[in-house]
Amino acid sequence: MAKRIKTSGLTSPRGFRAAGATCGIKGSGKPDMAMILSDRPCTAAAVFTKNRLPGAPVVIGKRHLRDATARAIVVNSGIANDATGQQGVDNAIATCRLASEALRHAGHDVSPGDVVPSSTGVIGPQLPMDKIGRGVALLVSKLARGDTADADAARGIMTTDLVPKAAERSLRLGGKTVHLGGIAKGSGMIAPNMATMLVFLTTDAKLTAPLLQASLRQATAASFNRISVDAHTSPSDSVILLANGAAGHPTIRKGSRDHAAFTDTLTDLCRDLAYQIVKDGEGATKVFRVHVTGAKNEREADKVGKMVIDSPLVKTAVHGSDPNWGRIVTAAANSGVALSPAKLSLAIAQTGQHDRAITVFDRGTPTELNQTKQRRLDTIMKKKDIAFLLDLGRGSVAVEWLGCDLSRQYITINADYTT
Repeated sequence: MAKRIKTSGLTSPRGFRAAGATCGIKGSGKPDMAMILSDRPCTAAAVFTKNRLPGAPVVIGKRHLRDATARAIVVNSGIANDATGQQGVDNAIATCRLASEALRHAGHDVSPGDVVPSSTGVIGPQLPMDKIGRGVALLVSKLARGDTADADAARGIMTTDLVPKAAERSLRLGGKTVHLGGIAKGSGMIAPNMATMLVFLTTDAKLTAPLLQASLRQATAASFNRISVDAHTSPSDSVILLANGAAGHPTIRKGSRDHAAFTDTLTDLCRDLAYQIVKDGEGATKVFRVHVTGAKNEREADKVGKMVIDSPLVKTAVHGSDPNWGRIVTAAANSGVALSPAKLSLAIAQTGQHDRAITVFDRGTPTELNQTKQRRLDTIMKKKDIAFLLDLGRGSVAVEWLGCDLSRQYITINADYTT
């Protein structure tokens, strides 16, 4: 069983350090760079965006992770280094070289190929490499362990985020305590087709590269690939996991109980970060969940969940606390899944109180609500975290999707983003 720990961050696993800094990339003067370093070589796993216009750091990150090893991650926020042509690729390569030089000068034997770059922010502009160079040197001088370093790194990767996002977990494997930590950024341009934002994860567990990649893919599928803020997949999306084996337990074996426990804990950590992203969605005032049950398989359950989460009509109804359930069932019916109206049901509940849900549509027929139930339904819709329970009546598979409401503030944020 995974144990929640109160402090949050990247450096709870042994052998990791982190730093964040303000380097002048953002005109606001807010923090805009971060670095993560392992004291020893790491097995690395990653999942990247499927957008057809990937950022230069994604291109170089994939190249550097072909051997499934890494030591450091360097991130800038404010400029995405996307749609920047060969110059952008050259700048991503130069960022890794600058990081390697600064780390080696400080006594860390890290080659450029062991550095994974990442960028987030406005699409189009080139990176200011003079500021990147100074920023990398500053980050190396600040590398440390502990809550302050973790918080600085989490703030250094933010763009329109209102709050930093971090989490950690621990579990016992092979007689040793294993730690996992992570930070994330994401608020807008959030839609699943891999991950949906930037996430950087660390662990002192010891796994082979194939097992680490398998665990990450499973955790990503059950977390970041089931959230959506605005149905727009970013070209910078990256989830990167470094495992340095410093916990000292035997190497986790394929098919073992330890591997299942590690994957479950990693998934729990990723779901925590995914929820934080949705809660901090641009202009968001509420989180809503679509719990799809009775599906034949995960594919059709995901199609229904995503269609409801992404519906502007559903999102605005949630924002207005309007129990307009017709928008929900018709969104589900637009998913392309061969639903039978006579088997489709919908109930609405406050999250965590599904046993008190109000059924509004029962196997194809609207439910007559008395005044007491109508008042309860109205009260539920005013909550900050609500759940739509959709039973497709087709099978036994269930999934849950997370989304947020669509507010006037979302339009304001994105209308003024570059100006």
